[in-house]
Amino acid sequence: MDAINLPFKGPVLGIGVDIVSVSRIRGLIERQGDRFLNRVYTPVELEYCSRFKDPSERYAARFAAKEAVAKAFTTGIGEHLSWTSIGVVSGGRGQPEIELDELGQALLRQVGGKHVAISLSHTEDTAIAFASIIG
Repeated sequence: MDAINLPFKGPVLGIGVDIVSVSRIRGLIERQGDRFLNRVYTPVELEYCSRFKDPSERYAARFAAKEAVAKAFTTGIGEHLSWTSIGVVSGGRGQPEIELDELGQALLRQVGGKHVAISLSHTEDTAIAFASIIG
């Protein structure tokens, strides 16, 4: 088995964590439908989550990721970041990675960051995300 090298990417400049109830996100989808989905999720996230019989767990994990990243930046969602400024995509080994739009990229540069690392997990009931801004 080949060793997996995790290269040093720099110091941690910010961290954020968020936990979300899957039933809360499911309820928002049931009540608001596409209005909620298109306001919060990127086209890549919508395509990925829609592949599953019950996409609510995946949507909840991505919602938690957006909140965790916004907390790592210490800005929240609003003036400096929109919901769709932060997207979760699949990396080369299927791992979640963060993709930022122009607004997010500008904020990343402003804080001296080079990369946003993310970890996601979910059950039928709960989703959690942990984000780090790496300088």
